[in-house]
Amino acid sequence: MARPAPAAAKALKIIDLLVSHRGEQFTISDIARRTGSSLGSAHAILAVLEESGYLTRHPARRTYGLGPALVSAGMAALEQHPAIRAATEHIGPLAAELEADVVVSAGTPTEIVSVAVGGTGSRYGPGFREGERVPLVPPLGLVFMAWAPAPEVESWLARAPEAVDRDRVELALSAVRGRGYALGLAPSPSDGPGRGDRERDRDTWTWTASFDTDYDLPVVDAEREYDLGMASAPVFDADGRVLVAITASGFSPGLGGTEVVRVAEAVKACATVVTKQARGRFPG
Repeated sequence: MARPAPAAAKALKIIDLLVSHRGEQFTISDIARRTGSSLGSAHAILAVLEESGYLTRHPARRTYGLGPALVSAGMAALEQHPAIRAATEHIGPLAAELEADVVVSAGTPTEIVSVAVGGTGSRYGPGFREGERVPLVPPLGLVFMAWAPAPEVESWLARAPEAVDRDRVELALSAVRGRGYALGLAPSPSDGPGRGDRERDRDTWTWTASFDTDYDLPVVDAEREYDLGMASAPVFDADGRVLVAITASGFSPGLGGTEVVRVAEAVKACATVVTKQARGRFPG
């Protein structure tokens, strides 16, 4: 494993902070506090990012925002990942159809990153922002792990906060592969219920969920009602790997089983269209 580079990690935290707070700017004190850096360290890193054009500094307010160099970086990234561009065009109509929050997310080795958001936001949902990250730990990330190589799945399981039932995990992953989407019940925020709590402190808000709390839904009973937390479907690249996921969230409580399946199939249909438009390949 490569040795960590603290300065690089802090620089990325700063950029992530500004990406996930679109249209906002922060003082050096705000940035240091929100990224867990000292003022001296933040000052040195901000100077480099400003000089390179990745950040800009307001001359009067002395606040920092995203710089023009990131525009070209983003455009180049979209050219290399046409599926993300295609997904961005489809998630707005999907959000309107489902009256839900819809997000395009990408998986890194240890995190799930929101890269595009559609819809105006559901009053039942957690809400999403581009650039937000959540840990890729069980049971989160089923849609990324269902087609992943065994070593990646093992690394994912090793990051679980507690021991997991391997049989339960395999059942969940098999269900995702079989039907082409993942379902999860609405978990409880760790710092209090409801969307308002997250709006007050989005930087420290986290989900609490586990397989033991029946987060995943390998089977849906048409006669039951569910507090659906999310429905997620994969977009595949040309090699048949999961490139990004399209996830809908923020549903009203007590959805019938038939409605849950309808929602999931709509998300899957959207992801299928995006996969085809981007010339992706569905795994055999």
